[in-house]
Amino acid sequence: MPLPLIGDLIRFGVDAVPGLRHAIPYAPHISALAFIRWYCGGASNGDERVMHGKVAIITGGTSGIGKAVAYELASRGCQIVLLMKNASDAFAVDQIEDMRQATNNMLIYAEECDLSSLHSIRLFATKWINNSPPRRLDLVICCAGVMAPPFAKRVQTTDGIEQHWGINYLAHFHLINILTPCLKAQPPDRDVRVMFTTCTAYVMGSLDLSDLEFTERGYPSKRPWICYGASKMALMAYAVELQRRLSAYERPDKLPMNVRTFMIEPGYTRSPGMRRWLSMGSILGLLVYLITWPFWWLILKSTKQAAQTFLTCAMSRECGKGEGGSYMRECRFAK
Repeated sequence: MPLPLIGDLIRFGVDAVPGLRHAIPYAPHISALAFIRWYCGGASNGDERVMHGKVAIITGGTSGIGKAVAYELASRGCQIVLLMKNASDAFAVDQIEDMRQATNNMLIYAEECDLSSLHSIRLFATKWINNSPPRRLDLVICCAGVMAPPFAKRVQTTDGIEQHWGINYLAHFHLINILTPCLKAQPPDRDVRVMFTTCTAYVMGSLDLSDLEFTERGYPSKRPWICYGASKMALMAYAVELQRRLSAYERPDKLPMNVRTFMIEPGYTRSPGMRRWLSMGSILGLLVYLITWPFWWLILKSTKQAAQTFLTCAMSRECGKGEGGSYMRECRFAK
């Protein structure tokens, strides 16, 4: 089909293709939109790795970026352990079955672990490490997180902790701390990678710790993203410190540690959290979001595109070298 069309275009000119003459004036605009969409989509993962037999624990794997990461890894044969607030309800069961059918991978499981409760995290993590020999663990991917919309009221976790600090930072801090003995006990030839989701450079650059004063009515200066950025900065500091401790650990067999931590910035994404933030958590805001959806589709990544840096970190050979504690964005290392 394209070859005869191109041939007629060369031999007989523009009029040989119906409607082409009317479409030519719009070509620059269409090209500009296509370029913007391509540029905002970000980089794509160009690495592949045999994932069969590998085990990955994923937080936030039921929606947004975490769900896209889980699908991509499961489609490559990786065993997925999704941490859910309630692993026995009908929604969780249907979601696991759908993922198994879509990826043709039966090794997808759900474990109950409520990130808003430190007690629930401790129950799961201690159950995981209470095994001899230690259970296999190749990847820990921390994608769960919350970001309150503007003018939102203060929300606390089950333990009475502000939700940004409790879920974005303390939950993952507690989870990885308890799982650390399992990470250290992995064979020295096993490449283990721990990934933490960070926030965008804009939030980090605008962070002012003097604004971190909470009130009962709302977040500081009506800017909850400051709290979000603070929790993510704390998580990044923990990732660096965790790598330092892992590197300093001396194995009983005197072999080098092969566990590396990474900080992943996915970029601006059309995730459920971003949708809630843009709509300000209101019905009217959601209606405005739906009306302006073509614009957000143009400039925001899809969850699959945002998952590409996670896939690069999970499969790249470069990420299996060096000490770890690296920051990654757009499928490459960054400062």
